[in-house]
Amino acid sequence: MTPAIDPIAPWPVVALIAALVVALTLIPYRKKLRATSGRWRWVVLGLRLAALALCLLAALRPSLLLLSKVKQTMTIVFLTDTSGSMSLGGEAGGQTRLAAAQRTLTSALEAVKDLGADVVPKVLTFDAELHEPKPDEAPVADGRVTATGTALEEAAKRYAASRVLRMVLLSDGASNAGPDPTFVAESLRDQRIPVVTVGFGSETTGNENRDIAVRDLEAGPIVYAKTQLEVFAKLDVRGYANETLKVALRVEGKPDPVARAEVKVPPGVTELNLRGLKWTPDTPGETKVTLTVDPMKGELLSTNNESSTYVTVLKGGISVLYLSGPSSPWEKRFVGRVLDASDKIQLTLQVLFERAGADLDAAFQRGKYDVYILGDLPAEFLSRVQQKALADNIRNGAGLMMLGGRSSFGSGGWTGTEIADVLPVEIHPGDGQLEPEGGIKVIPNPLGLDSYVLRLAPTASENRAIWESLPPLVGTNRFDAKLAGRVWAQTSENQPVIVALETGRGRSLAFGGETWPWARNLFDERARTAHLNFWRNAILWLSHKEDEGETQVRLELDRRRVALGQKLEITAIARDAKGQPITDAEFKTVVTRNDPEAKPESVSLSRLGESAKGPFLPVADPGEYKVEVTATQAGQVLGSASARFLVYDDDREMRRTAADLASLRAIAKASEGVYLPPEQLEKYLRELKAEIVPDYTTQREVRLWDSWPVLLLFATLLTLEWFIRKRHGWV
Repeated sequence: MTPAIDPIAPWPVVALIAALVVALTLIPYRKKLRATSGRWRWVVLGLRLAALALCLLAALRPSLLLLSKVKQTMTIVFLTDTSGSMSLGGEAGGQTRLAAAQRTLTSALEAVKDLGADVVPKVLTFDAELHEPKPDEAPVADGRVTATGTALEEAAKRYAASRVLRMVLLSDGASNAGPDPTFVAESLRDQRIPVVTVGFGSETTGNENRDIAVRDLEAGPIVYAKTQLEVFAKLDVRGYANETLKVALRVEGKPDPVARAEVKVPPGVTELNLRGLKWTPDTPGETKVTLTVDPMKGELLSTNNESSTYVTVLKGGISVLYLSGPSSPWEKRFVGRVLDASDKIQLTLQVLFERAGADLDAAFQRGKYDVYILGDLPAEFLSRVQQKALADNIRNGAGLMMLGGRSSFGSGGWTGTEIADVLPVEIHPGDGQLEPEGGIKVIPNPLGLDSYVLRLAPTASENRAIWESLPPLVGTNRFDAKLAGRVWAQTSENQPVIVALETGRGRSLAFGGETWPWARNLFDERARTAHLNFWRNAILWLSHKEDEGETQVRLELDRRRVALGQKLEITAIARDAKGQPITDAEFKTVVTRNDPEAKPESVSLSRLGESAKGPFLPVADPGEYKVEVTATQAGQVLGSASARFLVYDDDREMRRTAADLASLRAIAKASEGVYLPPEQLEKYLRELKAEIVPDYTTQREVRLWDSWPVLLLFATLLTLEWFIRKRHGWV
């Protein structure tokens, strides 16, 4: 037993405070008790000074240190890696890494027995998580990832109540998940837990680990019928330098590959970017696309030689040709941006700086494009043959939109041309332009507000408000509407700005200005959205696809290949017959694995603007899955949609088959442990006997000042002092 004190402040400060407190106590008492006599006044003063002394004693924080010997049990924790990479061979006698680790563990446990009963071994295994195997359970190297840092961390927590003499890590060092094991090892050093690392496997890849794997397959996921699809992928290649790989692209329902390629592996290259495999789908629908590599001699695995995904082939993709003159760079930039963003519209933009040659003739073949846009393009830039072919296309069902500009309409020399015949307006050479200060405000009339092209909001009042809020155009071309033309918008002076016409089986639209002022302000989201909707509506109307006559339910997946444990985002949207979103639609969504015994899993979708979104997290059973969504409104079924996706087992364990012994050395160094080859572990453990101390001395502090008896004594002294003063009238 050893006495000790721990003052609340340095000694000079404590002494000064004590002197001040004593002085401040004695001076008032001297004044109050000067007129009294008898022994009670000294008793009162003594009680007060005793309480004060007790406080000053507490300020010194006295205590007693009690030493005692305690018997301890020490633990050696063995952590064996059972991830997939431990199944690789190459060890002595043709053993796998795990078999060699188990053999090393067996001899190590025999060595621990010689350390005595005070040392207890604990055997654990790990992959993504820490496991405690049963005594008769043979470990299997089938873990999908290696989380070495997590295993070290969890093992330290599990045995925190005992003294851990050593942690022994038996692994190939290839950690690919969880926290950095070196950082965890540093925290174990602070807890005085050294880590002994024992490495298995070779740091170089031998011929026994030759392999080819298809990674990161990209295709689509949306393509239009009769439109070429190019497939991209990466190939991980080990051990096949200077050899030629045979690659094939296969499509569900077709017995033979739709595309083939041969790839030669350059020396020293382990990753190849594969491109150039193309396929043109004919039939709309959903189909599986698979990329395969023919197995090579001596491959470690052949199951990773192929990768699949799904592609949705849509019908009715709208092809648009935008022919622009050399001026007006803003309009084609903003229009091109909004049309390119649509997965339903395929835009081809061509800027002409002079008269087009005969190579442009093919663009005007019947059926080549659904919609043509002429943006500030002089008539002389197209030959008469090209103009006639374009006009014939419009009469046969294509759409035409001419935008304003100094080289458009009458100012551009289009008067009397074949194109003028299919335009909805009468034009003359001297029409010119209107460019008033402050610009031109586009004012839709009631007919225009009710038209599909100018309908930018679900309700008439919202639509009118949007048009009133749009910024003015810089100017507009002058023209008059034909008798058959429908004026949808004009200026405040009743000059037509937007005029439409049904011409033969086709449609044409005249827009006197340029729309870029609506989209240029990055902070005016309302105008930018209106610009996008206007152009989407215009293209759909010109291509006769504005009203398909039925409600549509659309289902989107953010990916069609999902690794186990990876989140899949599901999006559903319902639109009415006019393409407007049904914002009060409710969606019932289920996901089912392609297995007769699999049960459907419900997915909750939350409303987010026009659409509803929700996550699905596959955690088991790789394979083919199907999402089915049904939309309802007020209990009535609006429609349904479905899509398939693949869940795959991410075999990252096989991406790198070489052992990472450098990582094991770093773990040992960070924890102040040691790295050992397997054959030295048994000897090392036997030599730990010198460190074993069955009894250890503990120190317990008994604080004399911080206890209830001291508080009780202090309260008793002050109470007696006050009672005596009260009785003698000194209060």
